[in-house]
Amino acid sequence: MEPKQVASSAPAGAASVATAPDKRHEKRLHLAVPVKVFPDVASIESQNCCTYEISTTGARLVAPPGIKSVGQTIWLQRQNRRARYKVAWIGKEGTSQQGQVGVETLEPANVIWEPEIKARIMRS
Repeated sequence: MEPKQVASSAPAGAASVATAPDKRHEKRLHLAVPVKVFPDVASIESQNCCTYEISTTGARLVAPPGIKSVGQTIWLQRQNRRARYKVAWIGKEGTSQQGQVGVETLEPANVIWEPEIKARIMRS
């Protein structure tokens, strides 16, 4: 997903920010698969979009309309499997993540990816 930002040990008043090393513990698979996003969990309205990468607990997606804020709860559906996810980050305009969104599952036991995809994640 998005790299974590940490304050540097620069003197007070300096506006320096450093990128922390990536501390992800879960394997990710760079795979484009179509998914449906339900930005409002109380609605049946959905948007089709595509993944950039997936893991068993999260995904990086093409940002669909309706994703408005970090912390927003959405439904993500792959074929006939659906689970609730939380928006972890939204790509900032002018960065390489512009137009992307990172989501984390709120239902870790409810993996929406097919068994073949889950196996590929574990092998990656």
